[in-house]
Amino acid sequence: MDEISQEASNLFQQVRKPVGLLIDEIGFRKKGNMSACVTRQYLGCVGKVDNGQVAVAAGLCQGSVFTPIDMRLFMPKEWEEDMVRRRKCNIPQHEKHFSKPAMAQKMIEDAISKGIDFDFVNFDALYGNTVSLLGFLDSKGIDFIGDIRSNLIIHFEYDKEESCSVSQYFNYLSDQDFEHINIRQSTKGELKAYFHYAKVQVLADGKWLDLILLIRKDTDGKVKFSLSNMHDDQIIELAEKQGQRIFVEQMFKEGKNQIGMADYQIRGWNGFHNHMALSMLAMLLIAKIKMEHKDEIYTTATVRKLICLCIKSKMENPKAAIDIIFEQHSRYIRQLRRDGFFSVQNLR
Repeated sequence: MDEISQEASNLFQQVRKPVGLLIDEIGFRKKGNMSACVTRQYLGCVGKVDNGQVAVAAGLCQGSVFTPIDMRLFMPKEWEEDMVRRRKCNIPQHEKHFSKPAMAQKMIEDAISKGIDFDFVNFDALYGNTVSLLGFLDSKGIDFIGDIRSNLIIHFEYDKEESCSVSQYFNYLSDQDFEHINIRQSTKGELKAYFHYAKVQVLADGKWLDLILLIRKDTDGKVKFSLSNMHDDQIIELAEKQGQRIFVEQMFKEGKNQIGMADYQIRGWNGFHNHMALSMLAMLLIAKIKMEHKDEIYTTATVRKLICLCIKSKMENPKAAIDIIFEQHSRYIRQLRRDGFFSVQNLR
């Protein structure tokens, strides 16, 4: 994945606008309990707890062009000591359970060590409410804007003893405290929302962080809260950067629907990451075509269809297709027997 991330970084440096490093997790529904790190857990793809795998992902985004550059399978605590399943899935011994925010911090550190260029980090409330992650980013001088939950406690510089939850602070505000801002162009025209900006402090591991609270109120009544350490940015710049979060959802949607990111029948640890690397490579190619031909406004679906037209498949030959199908089936049966899931009688 190192080559993919470096090539993506080079691609995004061709533009002048700020490049965001988007952090989020992606879920894959699975049946059974033998795929690497599968368990019942919250899956964003279905919006509830279900059986599946979860990976933490990082992607670069500039405007409406985006591509993933890193993806790592999340290991639930129960898998750390399950040597039977670890052995069957070929999970390396050094791989351990880490929280998703801890994984995100390591991915950000690795991106910096590899020379990946980005201007700010953007993440959702799972990471934003982890104040230790905010403290790490601020101490390293890494700009960020992250969503937070409404129950996060904030303080005020003029009186550290005075504190309240973000939702309580929001309830004090009137409509006159918000500014109407045009965030970006969308498929339905200009996307606008109301924003409020305030300087606050958050206590992280015994240290006070001087941050900016950004409150976004959409026209449909939805409210989002974010924290940032980008003090030099104007409210409109923060609003635009906060709005980049939508593209991480689009990145996963296109990865699954157009690239086949979720179309795998692999149980092993290495197989999962190899499949994700191929998916990321395909998305990088699409991002490159989009950026090079931005005047033509290519969509991911259009690019995929154009590429498919240029690929000659063995399946076009009926005899070759039959041979491939039987070979794949035989390989599948051998895998089942080797893993001991079925006896010979059950396979008949």
